[in-house]
Amino acid sequence: MHNSRPNFKYKRVKIIWQDIVTNAEWFEDLSDVDNLCYSWCEEIGYLYYKDKKMVKIFTSYSYDGDKLSIGTVTTFPRSVVKKIEVLK
Repeated sequence: MHNSRPNFKYKRVKIIWQDIVTNAEWFEDLSDVDNLCYSWCEEIGYLYYKDKKMVKIFTSYSYDGDKLSIGTVTTFPRSVVKKIEVLK
């Protein structure tokens, strides 16, 4: 990878999002079900795309000359994304 990043226009971001939690055990004490909750999650990467329906980030990139390749792309439904924080 080159020391410089030609044409690199992507901001480094932290995505804070909510994920479902599933528990497959049998509950005899239903108050244990009351205590179940979804998970708060964080991802750090480079913001590739966002609109009203989705957010896409990538965490790996490389240059072959001036040609950018990206990898490890994550696509989030916008409804689960609670915050997008731009990092320095």
